[in-house]
Amino acid sequence: MKKITLAILMSFAFGISFAKPTVEIIATGGTIAGVASSSSSTIYKAGSLSAQQLIDSVSGLEDLANITYQQAYNKDSGDLQLSDWIKLARIVQKTANKSNVNGIVITHGTDTMEETAYFLSLVINTKKPIVLVGSMRPATSISSDGPLNLYNAVAIAGSKKSINRGVMVAMNGDILDSHDVTKTNTVSVQTFKSPNAGPIGNATMGDVTYNSPLSASEKVPFSVNADTKLPDVAIIYEYAGVNPEMLDKIIETPNLKGIVIAGVGDGNIPSYEGSFLKKVRNKGIVIVRSSRVGSGTVTYDYNNLDTSFDLVNGNDLNPQKARILLMLALTKTNDTKKIQQYFNTY
Repeated sequence: MKKITLAILMSFAFGISFAKPTVEIIATGGTIAGVASSSSSTIYKAGSLSAQQLIDSVSGLEDLANITYQQAYNKDSGDLQLSDWIKLARIVQKTANKSNVNGIVITHGTDTMEETAYFLSLVINTKKPIVLVGSMRPATSISSDGPLNLYNAVAIAGSKKSINRGVMVAMNGDILDSHDVTKTNTVSVQTFKSPNAGPIGNATMGDVTYNSPLSASEKVPFSVNADTKLPDVAIIYEYAGVNPEMLDKIIETPNLKGIVIAGVGDGNIPSYEGSFLKKVRNKGIVIVRSSRVGSGTVTYDYNNLDTSFDLVNGNDLNPQKARILLMLALTKTNDTKKIQQYFNTY
């Protein structure tokens, strides 16, 4: 009893605070909220459990933080539409603006989690940690990875070490930056990786560490509101023997504003597609040259493609993330030189 009293007195004397952080969980569905007919079934319905049910399933969350929550929607992330991103961004920004919230956790399906994370990193203005988390096995599965992932995500979002580190993904003990993270395996719990950079940190049973000191973060270049409508941008996947007539059909799409080409190798595009590229640019449609490879940086002006056809170099963004940055860039400009600056920076 004397030790407890002494500790309390010392906390007042030295200004030590034992107050827990407040972490708000925003649930959107996904496998982490999925339910199967049996514990061994691989067939399940994503987005079946509510935010409250997810929180109740994880023992010890209340020891890490004061938990508040809300349900943005409850979907399979493969079903998400651009309007869902706009809705989520508005919810996240409003939550980040709350003075009593220290960090945010977003439960999310893994199919498009990397895209949502990167989108939010470009439009949410806050120094507070935002952590996306999911699972590869449904909540009813044997050895479901969801509860521990959520536990670690709350620890990350509530940690002072995470302040001003932007939007992150927390999966299977790794902390991954939203710019670099991608899903690399269809079923493995170790599916999320950053091929070009590796994890920025780790969380082990709620113990959070980072691999490098915090660097100055860029101010987010974009913002969205209820009236924001993201322009249509398509992705073309290159392969041997592409039929150019099929490509011509794409540019007949009404209101198409941009195309990301997932080129072969170093973002290469077959020479026989030259006339197609000219048609696209003559219609004012912006083209970003990315790669289907999965890692590495696309070399500027490889085979003179960028200067010959006025293309934007996608740098190290994979095609799905290049599409996101192009959509947001097109809300401000269709000048390829200015758009290239965005790709060089973000």
